[in-house]
Amino acid sequence: MKRPKLVTEGRNSRSENIDRQSVEEILETINAEDQQVPVSIAKHTQVIAEIVKTVVAQMKQGGRLFYVGAGTSGRIGVLDASEIPPTYGTSPELVQAIIAGGEQAVFRAIENVEDNEALGSEEIVSRHITSADVVMGITASGGASYVIGALKKSSRIRC
Repeated sequence: MKRPKLVTEGRNSRSENIDRQSVEEILETINAEDQQVPVSIAKHTQVIAEIVKTVVAQMKQGGRLFYVGAGTSGRIGVLDASEIPPTYGTSPELVQAIIAGGEQAVFRAIENVEDNEALGSEEIVSRHITSADVVMGITASGGASYVIGALKKSSRIRC
């Protein structure tokens, strides 16, 4: 399936020549780009609030939260899930991360697994996802096949 060109996969014109900048200019460029994050989040706080409310409601019913990602997105999910137990004193089972390629993909790129929808689906089955659980896909492009497979399978479970 051919996907349309996505903004996340394109070059950022504001950092196009970052490799030719001084250290100070690099830091200024990165800092300027980082300032865009809270502006973007502010535009979507209502949607984010509804998602949080849904996750909390499901957890109150015994559900768990699963982040499913590939590559860097998956690693961010692993990082967040690993911080929940020590920060909030919860069980490691409450918030879990699933990354394409498994645990070894946290430290090394595992080629071609992000493009395998069936593997994402199989991982949902192996984790014994129930209708009380929340499965959240994390993908920069919005179209990592592994993540899509996991979401499709978990959606069928919720029905």
